[in-house]
Order: sequence, then C-alpha cells, then structure tokens
Amino acid sequence: MNEKQKELDKLNLTGFLVGHYGSKKILQASSYLNRRYLPKEINLRYLNFGNYKTSNLHGYDFQSFGYFGSSKKYWSANLCKVLKNVKDEFVLLALDDFFLSKKLNIDNFIYLYNQLCDNEKFISAELTLSPMDKAFGSNKDNSSLYVYPNTYGFSINTQWRIWRREYLISILEQTTDAWNFEVHGSNILNNSNYKSISCYNPVLDYPEISSITQRNKNKVSVFANQYSDIEVLIELGYLKFKELILGQWKTGIPS
Repeated sequence: MNEKQKELDKLNLTGFLVGHYGSKKILQASSYLNRRYLPKEINLRYLNFGNYKTSNLHGYDFQSFGYFGSSKKYWSANLCKVLKNVKDEFVLLALDDFFLSKKLNIDNFIYLYNQLCDNEKFISAELTLSPMDKAFGSNKDNSSLYVYPNTYGFSINTQWRIWRREYLISILEQTTDAWNFEVHGSNILNNSNYKSISCYNPVLDYPEISSITQRNKNKVSVFANQYSDIEVLIELGYLKFKELILGQWKTGIPS
C-alpha cells in the first residue's frame, strides 16, 4: 500500500449506491467497473429493492432497500433510515447506474475531502464537474475549488458525491423521491448559508448520463465508456449487445 492509499484508507469512507428494480440488470456491470476503477480502500454498499446475490457484486455489499410495495415516494425515507444507522461523519452517495470509465484521482479526491473537513459550510463535494461548468465557471484565481452558486439549479443531485452525512439526512427528511431530492433539495440548499463544491481538476470522470432510464426502456447506454470494457462486459454476460445504445436520447436511439 503506497502513501496515497494509506491516506485514503484512513478516511474509512463507505459509498452507498442507490438503485431500483430496473437497475438490477446492470449491477454486475456496474460493480465490475467500480471494482476496476475505484481503489479497494473505498467500501461500497448497493441499495436496491428485494434481494440480490452478493456473489455477483465483485466483493461489494448489498442491502435491501425495501420491497416492490415500497413506493418511489419513500425513496428519501428509505435512504434516510439506512444513513441514520451509520456513524461516519462523511459518506459517498450516488445512483448505481453510472458506468465508471476512468480511475479515481486520489490526490484530487483527498483535496475535496479536506475542503469539506476545513469548512463546515461545505456540505457536499461532487466528484465530476460538467464540461459546461468548467468552461463557464468563474475561476479567476486559478483555484482547483469550484463552489456552486446559489442560482445553480442542481446544487444537490444524485451524481457521485462526498456528503456530510448529517446534512444529507436533513435534506432527505424534507424530500420524497430522487427527483424531489434534487429539485427541492437544491432549493433548500440555495436558500441557506451552506454550499456544495466540486473540483476543476479531474476527480472521478464518467459519463454523466445514467446507463438506464425510462426514456429508452430495456436499453443500456454505454456512451463514452471504454471500448475494451464494453467488450469484456459482453463476454462475461453482464451486458447484451442487442440492448446497447449510445446515450439516452429523447428521439431516436443511436446504437
């Protein structure tokens, strides 16, 4: 274990990847890519409805998020219940259907973590900053730190983030489903003295579009993923070639 890994190991971070019945079909692919691109010092726990064989998750944990009778309007309540049983000050959170395509930059990850530790007004750190924000964000002092303005529509979202756990719980207690968590949660944050942050330098780059959506049912997007990864996932039986598309488009399905 090198010095970077030792520093990361000391953080003892657990990531919670939240899914739904529809995302179960890509959990083998998702966990394979997470194991490939994330250091082993980061523990992941998949949250989904019903049961799932943990042997298919490449060493990661699984926790039932409820059952089919659990309406999506209880998404926040179910997640809140899980997080209240965790004692860590900081946790990782994301949806389970983002396919990673590059390794985590440990230096920049620890930089963001330290920013959260050093400023109690910073409540979450997003691990990927969109190209638009990089291009149009105000970075006059050439800083690595990006602070989301209070006019930003999605200052809270379900992309990969480090969260101050207690603040995350407070937002979950005031929201219902995942969409409401992003929209109403952002409104709550933007009208407070707290801020979300990110980094101009790469931390965890991946396609921001979910691999599965209701927009293109029964299809799996592999847009911007490594071709070699896609080949392996098909060979292993984790993905089906006939179901693959490039992006989640409103009209037409490039494949």
